[in-house]
Amino acid sequence: MKTAEIRERFLKYFERNGHTIVESSSLVPSNDPSLLFTTAGMVQFKDVFLGKDKRPYTRATTAQKCVRAGGKHNDLENVGFTARHHTFFEMLGNFSFGDYFKKDAIHFAWEFITKELGFPKDKLYVTVFETDDEAADIWHKQEGVAKDRIYRLGEKDNFWSMGDTGPCGPCTEIYYDRGPKYGRDGFIESQKADEDRYMEFWNLVFMQYDRDAKGVMNPLPKPSVDTGAGLERIAAIAQNADTNYDTDAFQHIIGETSKLAGVEYVRSSDLAPSFRVIADHSRATAFLVSDGVLPSNEGRGYVLRRIMRRAIRHGKKLGLDKPFLHKTCGFVVDQMKEAYPNLQTQRAFIERAVLAEEEQFFKTLDKGLALLDDEIGKISTKTLPGEVAFKLYDTFGFPLDLTRVIATERGIAVDEKGFETAMAKQRADSRKSWKGSGAEALDAVYLQLATDLKAKKKMPEFVGYDSLTAEGEVLAILKQGDQKIELVNEVAASSLALTADSADSAIVEVVFSKTPFYGESGGQVGDKGRVVGIGSDLEAEVIDVQKPVPDLIVAHLRIRKGALKVGAKVRQDTDRELRALTTANHTATHLLHWALRKHLGDHVKQAGSIVTPDLLRFDFSHFEALKPSDLRTIEDLINEKIWKNDGVTKRLMAKEAAIQAGAIAMFGEKYGDTVRVVSVGDFSTELCGGCHVDQSGDIHLFKIVSETSIAAGVRRLIAYTSKGAYEFLRARNDMLAGVKDAIKAQTIEEIPVKLDRMSDGEKALRKQLEQVLAKAAAGEADALFSGAQSLAGGKLIAGMVELDSQGAKKLRDLAESLKNRAADGVIVLGMKDGEKANLIVAIGKDAQKKWNANEVLKQLAPLIEGRGGGKPDLAQAGGTKTAGLAEALKSAAALLAK
Repeated sequence: MKTAEIRERFLKYFERNGHTIVESSSLVPSNDPSLLFTTAGMVQFKDVFLGKDKRPYTRATTAQKCVRAGGKHNDLENVGFTARHHTFFEMLGNFSFGDYFKKDAIHFAWEFITKELGFPKDKLYVTVFETDDEAADIWHKQEGVAKDRIYRLGEKDNFWSMGDTGPCGPCTEIYYDRGPKYGRDGFIESQKADEDRYMEFWNLVFMQYDRDAKGVMNPLPKPSVDTGAGLERIAAIAQNADTNYDTDAFQHIIGETSKLAGVEYVRSSDLAPSFRVIADHSRATAFLVSDGVLPSNEGRGYVLRRIMRRAIRHGKKLGLDKPFLHKTCGFVVDQMKEAYPNLQTQRAFIERAVLAEEEQFFKTLDKGLALLDDEIGKISTKTLPGEVAFKLYDTFGFPLDLTRVIATERGIAVDEKGFETAMAKQRADSRKSWKGSGAEALDAVYLQLATDLKAKKKMPEFVGYDSLTAEGEVLAILKQGDQKIELVNEVAASSLALTADSADSAIVEVVFSKTPFYGESGGQVGDKGRVVGIGSDLEAEVIDVQKPVPDLIVAHLRIRKGALKVGAKVRQDTDRELRALTTANHTATHLLHWALRKHLGDHVKQAGSIVTPDLLRFDFSHFEALKPSDLRTIEDLINEKIWKNDGVTKRLMAKEAAIQAGAIAMFGEKYGDTVRVVSVGDFSTELCGGCHVDQSGDIHLFKIVSETSIAAGVRRLIAYTSKGAYEFLRARNDMLAGVKDAIKAQTIEEIPVKLDRMSDGEKALRKQLEQVLAKAAAGEADALFSGAQSLAGGKLIAGMVELDSQGAKKLRDLAESLKNRAADGVIVLGMKDGEKANLIVAIGKDAQKKWNANEVLKQLAPLIEGRGGGKPDLAQAGGTKTAGLAEALKSAAALLAK
């Protein structure tokens, strides 16, 4: 039975039994920041189990893609060398959310395994928690499992919990007896010996308790079931395979890799683990990239980079000296596209992103390996210094575990503490200017204030979507004390310390009962405006608005006149021009996101944004720089939609309904059950709590002004709209007018013609200069040649070379010229370039039988306090001791005479 058939049978069986088939969630968890990757089927249902999320079903079934690599699952080095370690795998699951419990869960499992899959009952064993009599009785009395096949194990093996507190409960596991070939008789004895005979492949977790802080187990009102069944393990049993790698899930990829490398896959050979590593890592790479993870030096991206670079290194063992991983990822797509259509949709992006990483690593791989071999040759102990391992990481992109594996193959260890010390030093250096700000203490003040206001049902009401003015009551005032920020009942401008930038003002933070001011969030900056007292002489400028904790809107005021009291009534006015410019930029950000996905592909995901009145900045996932033609197309797409003047709608919807309707949710953002949905026309729909225009035409004009890289796989665009775009274009026009005057063109349109003429003239002058320099160099070469010294079996041509505009290139060209001119010659030339000393050694064709340029240079370079190298016929060094050049030239004759 093929792996794909097992997956299909599982989902269909549970669908027939009242379960809703739920699509696999992303490998990047959207609801659990504690996880690097989705590691189990229950991850996407965590909030359902906790009662924070409700679904329209109480029974669900999934085939969940999972990755376990990094963090506590950091056993990457075992992958490919053991029977069942993987980075990527699929977990089959059926779930009950307060619906059925132990009886049905056990029955479903047993029926599927013995009838749908046809596994022999006499090959099956089960374990239960040591005190779970109910589960043991169900197995024996309901399903007929003999008591001597039911084993009771302790909390370590058969009790599951989500944490120290919260939902928990006993579990029951199902094992398959693979026979005496894989271990001794006796379930317990074989397990203690860590043998592979009795293989666990199915786990039923019964969430029936809520453990409190005192450790008391309180029964849950609606117990639930979480099932996890390893698809690869089930396939190994069904296909009678020795290891998971011998199933069709891996053999197709291994077979295609074998053809690619021109090397036969033999299970018992030394190269077999490399085939298995590539097969496993290709699966992980293809799925991670399809879910928007790109290689980088931190977080998820770094785990992916480690996986990819480990695969590339094993490819070199198979003789794959050019990029290949993008092709093996293609084999994964071919095999898995029907079960996971997104792979096919993202195929071109996956292959291009992987190829870009491969090309980058291949540039440094050989140099890094050469450095590693060189350093290993130098050490007298059996330990590679930590600073060398760090250099391999920092300069050549070698993850520590890759260095460790290569070192182990050469019989040495790595000083990992030294590596961590070097890493810590680099981090400390990058943080030298940072100072703590007491943010935690500030958060505590705002959290307590929000808690108190909620208890009084007086949380601020935001009315700024519909109105730019509002009257409200002062609910709280915060000001900076000697050591901390504190709540006060009243402040007056005269009683506060003056700010450094404005001698007639003072700053406080204020919470109003009703406010039109938008607090900074979702990338949009806070509003500015003014506040005046109702029935008082208060006048204040709003310089910023923040949301330090959810729903708490705090206005930062610069008091110009009068006093502010808790309970006082005030009128608030938002700066209309700044708000209008901000809303134009915010809606343009949505249009930009849409245009990027339309032009570049659905792999584009927002990685951050800032929206101000002056500009918009948008970070997004993409693996290569955008070409000018890409930027032009994106601008055209957006401006066409602006000028079409589509309506912009904002409405509240249930979160699930909004997502199902196609609304894009930003990764990392937390949403409630009800969300605000912003749609532009019929093409852009996102969940967003920010401020937006009413018609796309209100944006007026969109212009991209910058495109850069901010991290591996993350690009940044900066753009202007409306007034900002006009001012940018006017400044560019002024600049062109200045260029026109400087080059004495009649019109701006004539600038390209004038520049072409100037370029032609510059090329002609450069050619004349090169001819003059070449003539001078020929004369210099003649002088050096005529001063050659005789050697036994050849001649020495040595001397200083004058620096000119060609720099070190002149030194190399002269050495090459003299080498070709004197077949029996050894050429040693020096050049002083400011404080730098340059030294080059070249060996003529006939003289190479006796002398080696690298060896000669190695003896002379220390005299200029330099290092270098090259080929046997030409080697070059740079140093810091210019005074040593004369001594080096003089020493050459004595050295070569030996």
